[in-house]
Amino acid sequence: MKSACFVALIALLFAGMAACNKAQTPPATAADGNPADGNLAPAEQTAPADSGGQPVSEEEAVSTSDAPPPLPEYSQPPTPADNYLWTPGSWGYANAGYYWVPGAWVMAPWLGALWTPPYWGYQNGAYLLHGGYWGSHIGFYGGIDYGFGYPGRGYYGAYWNHGQIFYNRTVTNVDTATVRNYYAYTAPRGPGNRVSYQGGNGGTDARPTAQEAASLREPRIPPVAAQLQHAHTAAADRGQFATPGRQQPASLAAGRPLETEYRSPASLPPSPVQARPMPEILTRPNERPAMPAARPQAQPESRPMPMARPAEPAARPTQVRPAPESRPQPRPTPPEEKRK
Repeated sequence: MKSACFVALIALLFAGMAACNKAQTPPATAADGNPADGNLAPAEQTAPADSGGQPVSEEEAVSTSDAPPPLPEYSQPPTPADNYLWTPGSWGYANAGYYWVPGAWVMAPWLGALWTPPYWGYQNGAYLLHGGYWGSHIGFYGGIDYGFGYPGRGYYGAYWNHGQIFYNRTVTNVDTATVRNYYAYTAPRGPGNRVSYQGGNGGTDARPTAQEAASLREPRIPPVAAQLQHAHTAAADRGQFATPGRQQPASLAAGRPLETEYRSPASLPPSPVQARPMPEILTRPNERPAMPAARPQAQPESRPMPMARPAEPAARPTQVRPAPESRPQPRPTPPEEKRK
């Protein structure tokens, strides 16, 4: 009897250890609310929403009169490891037209960072690109249903909990062999269409809420260097451009996570900066940018030429005087001759 109890106790101990080593799945019930609701800024700390529907990002570097194409359908690659967040694919623009920047997994730049995707918005007769950014909460991204946890408002594919990311299996392709923390919760559903812009003819009618506008007053940074390089690579690939004869771009999602300069998220967010849109290449693919114009050389001041100094007079030739002739010396008179 005692041995049976001892065996049962050991089995319970091993079961508890196995449960600790398995994924941490926090309880999520309807009474508790969706744990990813915290990806939006707290309502009590927000300011009034932008009622005019103006862009919430300060600078738009790219604009065009053509509406962007619909969002293509694609599958999400599995989670590569902990601390990675999904950045959905989006349309960029160059002189040759719209090109697709594939969706990709990117390591978060700091603990608690979230990615607000870029979006196209119609304003004053043109479509303007509003750049994505990293912040502590999700901002406004035009009400675009990017999928994979981005239904048009907020982000429900994952959330941060005590410095760790928990992934929602209902909307995220979770590889349980590579990540430790995951859960399952029904995420809000988006419009379900493939509209890729806000405003204008056929675009979404979304406007930023107070919670979304509040994210602009928090520490945030533009896309990291790996994301910028990812976009430049797409802009240089003709297969990524939307053409009438092709249904969708060649590559829709990056199979591997982007290689960042940092190996792990920073412990604290950066200093507050102004969010800037993702720089776009405005030259045609495979076209080298023009060299900057040479700066005009400053001409030296024209100074009067110095007056020529008169030539030195030629040296007079030295006259060589002939040596004086050697005259014979008179012989002394002998004493005998003097007596005579």
